[in-house]
Amino acid sequence: MTDHSLGTADGSTPRVEAQRSQKGVHHLLRIPDHAKLRADAELAVKEELGELARTDDRFKRAIEIVQQADLEITAHAEERNQAALSLFFYDGVRGLGRVLGMLPNAFRQMRTLALYGKRTAPLTADDDERMSAEERRAAAKKAGLPYVEGAADRLPDLSETVSVATARRKAALPFLRNAALALTEEPYSWPTSKIAELGDVTPKYVRDLKSAAVKARTR
Repeated sequence: MTDHSLGTADGSTPRVEAQRSQKGVHHLLRIPDHAKLRADAELAVKEELGELARTDDRFKRAIEIVQQADLEITAHAEERNQAALSLFFYDGVRGLGRVLGMLPNAFRQMRTLALYGKRTAPLTADDDERMSAEERRAAAKKAGLPYVEGAADRLPDLSETVSVATARRKAALPFLRNAALALTEEPYSWPTSKIAELGDVTPKYVRDLKSAAVKARTR
């Protein structure tokens, strides 16, 4: 029999709790404050880039932030996803969307993609939230999903890392796009190749940044 509940560990920090007495599984997962983490990360990036007076300096620093965020997301998102899927399918933990900082539909799509290789489940597929514990574990094994040891301990930190990196990337992109466009205008009038060299990126990447900035400017 599985008991799922939401509660707090010390009266202040929200947690997701799952117990399964048959196998002795007990998890108490910390729920990160994703809204605050994202807001703080975005503000820090905006303040840092806003203080750079030179457009070329702003472009270079913004691209560093975006590239670093991409590296962190690439390095941790898959590990985060595997930990969450393991907890859901093998340990029966509910409420994981709150730990991940995702809306319920987004986490459902993650599970569907893991089971069926696409974001929409086949019409004949069973609803994984209505499956028994045995059916969920069988479905996960059939899809080749691994059981992740220590997933409950690692998931909150992994989720925080991805949330912060995603927020930093989101905040830096408008600065990056606007700086790329500004460097082609007076008083700079730089060619695309020079801007690409400054950021150590391809000319196509710079052209895409400029196009996005022009679209945003004309909205």
